[in-house]
Amino acid sequence: MILRKILAAVIFVLVTVSASFADPVDDLLNYYVSRFNVERGEIIVDALPDSDGTVNDVYMSLKGLMVENLRLDNVTVRMKGVQFNEPSNWKNGNVECLSAISVQAVANLYEDDINNAIKAKTFGDGRDEWHDLSMKIAPSGLSGRGYYKFGILDILIEIDSNLRIVKGKELWLKDPKVKINKMDLPDYVTKQALSKIQPLVDLNDFPLPLTLHKIDLRNGNAVLSTRNLPQPFADGLKYSYPK
Repeated sequence: MILRKILAAVIFVLVTVSASFADPVDDLLNYYVSRFNVERGEIIVDALPDSDGTVNDVYMSLKGLMVENLRLDNVTVRMKGVQFNEPSNWKNGNVECLSAISVQAVANLYEDDINNAIKAKTFGDGRDEWHDLSMKIAPSGLSGRGYYKFGILDILIEIDSNLRIVKGKELWLKDPKVKINKMDLPDYVTKQALSKIQPLVDLNDFPLPLTLHKIDLRNGNAVLSTRNLPQPFADGLKYSYPK
């Protein structure tokens, strides 16, 4: 009986000590890895979060993450004065970033990933819809082509366009120039067709307070960023996936 009590006490102490050393930042990283099926990830914090979820400074880099069915090559964020929900919820996958005093972010999007996401997808309701879309990104802008089904017509439409950021979270075509194969269509049909594919990228449901400001178009990819770019800091606690 005495031995059983001693063993029970030892087990209780081990469980208590183990719980006291549980690291909520591991849970935080695991949440983002799981949420976006991340290929590689890193988080740096200046200190462990307070019991209410406050973190003074956090840097996060996520590589190869999926937002719905679109792959983003990477998203890097640095936030200061961050308020999460209570860390006791994080292990169960309940993570909320409630606010941040300042946010710096950059995201890199490749045309190959856009085309992989849209090649087998239709946009519309069956009566009028896009299919067989493809896009190319260059410093001069975005070019795309696809077939727009309108009634009994299946129309090849080619688009040359700049891009713009809307509401800090959406990527839209800007001043698109449209070519239609040997057909003159009313303006309202063209506008209706373009409305089916807007926005091209939607980050409204991204669970971090990003407000994008700038688009840098390159050969084959687009870089979306805030006014200032995030930088990692050396003196912090670093967590990586895979470990």
